[in-house]
Amino acid sequence: MCISAEALAVFLNLLSAEIITTEPGRIIVDATEGAVHWVAHEDKWCTMGPEFEKRRRLDL
Repeated sequence: MCISAEALAVFLNLLSAEIITTEPGRIIVDATEGAVHWVAHEDKWCTMGPEFEKRRRLDL
């Protein structure tokens, strides 16, 4: 899943700063179910979080 930088900023502003770590080109959110990595890709920020969650639920 990929979203714009503006959409990611809105999402991150809803979270506690203590669960967010940043590195160049990467933002890590320490979510309840595990860390979710957002990676810069061209003009978007992308994560595999939804794909990992789907696989976890289906035990793939």
